[in-house]
Amino acid sequence: MPFILLAFSNKQDNYLEYLKKETSELRRILLGLQDRLEFQIISNATTEDLFEAMVSCHDKVTVFHYGGHADSLYLELENRAQGIEQFVQLLKGMANLQIVFLNGCSTQGMVSKILEGLGRDVAVIATATKIDDQRAFHFSKAFYSAFTQENQTLEGAFEMAKSVLATAEIDNTTFRESVVRKTGDTPASPMPWGVYGKVDFTKKLDLYSTFTPKVTFEDFKILVKEKIADGDFDEAFDLLKGKFGLNNNDVVGFSGRWSRHKKDLQKVNILPGSDTDRLVKAQLSNHITEWMDGLDEE
Repeated sequence: MPFILLAFSNKQDNYLEYLKKETSELRRILLGLQDRLEFQIISNATTEDLFEAMVSCHDKVTVFHYGGHADSLYLELENRAQGIEQFVQLLKGMANLQIVFLNGCSTQGMVSKILEGLGRDVAVIATATKIDDQRAFHFSKAFYSAFTQENQTLEGAFEMAKSVLATAEIDNTTFRESVVRKTGDTPASPMPWGVYGKVDFTKKLDLYSTFTPKVTFEDFKILVKEKIADGDFDEAFDLLKGKFGLNNNDVVGFSGRWSRHKKDLQKVNILPGSDTDRLVKAQLSNHITEWMDGLDEE
């Protein structure tokens, strides 16, 4: 069955502002495909977390994704660095692995070790240079939005993600033409991402099956809480309405309070960013969170 394992590491002493958004957006994208594929997200991953997840899911993982600090020879996890040699040993146990996406700085140095260590056909998406947090978020979100579409190819998803980046309004960022590459090629700068491996990049991805996995209700609640914590109340309510319908009394009540508050802001009855604005949002956030915490499994 198709299974995507995602691990994120965000050390507090070198915090990545957009990594939290990357985690939230990829969860949102994958939750929308709960009838087609299965996934697991490890937030604030330690070496032990990564080991346990990769060992327990070894025969299911189709795609492995890492987001966070990295270098050419290690992944910077929450407690310590995960060296490339140990990482490759974990990857070897994944018999159905097709794609490894290393969305951190200068991960191209790991590519040859991964491909040589595995000795079979896999694709590795890696970076040739340091990348800033915002660019990494936008590229990852765009790639998975395209990648998870039916009848998509790896090359097609990569090119679509590149196209989005090339037109995105990202500060101090320029891009030029880039192509899917094989191991050993030198990536064109300043576009740092490349796809490496001994696979047919134009082959349609086998990420769809008739299996219908159960995405846990806890995953859904986490996503809604993240949206609320980020101030994305409109997106949070879209998720709640999609889950519970438009006639759920609690959702209708919360949504009505939010609509009234937005009207007050539009009419300047309440100033954006004022104490009153923050108080209303905090109260609404607390009430929704408490309500969701009291809900049982679907």
